[in-house]
Amino acid sequence: MNEVFSYPMTQSELLLNHYATISWTVGMLALGTVWGIFFRYGNFKYGIDLGCLFKTALIIISTTLALGLPLMYNTKFFAQHGHEGDKLTLSNDALLYESRQGKQKTIKYAEIQRIYKEPVTFNPPKTYYIVALVDSLRVDSLGVKETLPNFDQFLQKLSEKSNRKIERAL
Repeated sequence: MNEVFSYPMTQSELLLNHYATISWTVGMLALGTVWGIFFRYGNFKYGIDLGCLFKTALIIISTTLALGLPLMYNTKFFAQHGHEGDKLTLSNDALLYESRQGKQKTIKYAEIQRIYKEPVTFNPPKTYYIVALVDSLRVDSLGVKETLPNFDQFLQKLSEKSNRKIERAL
């Protein structure tokens, strides 16, 4: 009997599919606004004065923020919401993973070498990795977040079916 575990959708499909584009667009609009203010109200003189230093600092800081904040937001957003809508199925002989976009991955229980928790979590929630040796040269892995409903039950059943112990970090 197949057991299905799926991540709930807490964000809209549009936001989940295009969050990177949206955040970068907002960042570039903010940078464009700062440059517009800079050219509109900038009093350009040849020479070194404190106004030149201030304007240079303003442009450098705003560029750093316009490039860095979307990257930070995208990393955090993906860590928290990247798996929403994905589905994990425990069948009789394999673990089937289907992403929200329709991509599928199958890992047979006999191929699973290790189930372990990541040693350090930089972007919560914590992730457990399922590592499989597909053939003598290929390794495949799958990350499962703790936000999966019935997460402990999923890990327990996967551990039983694959005969692998769950390695938890200290």
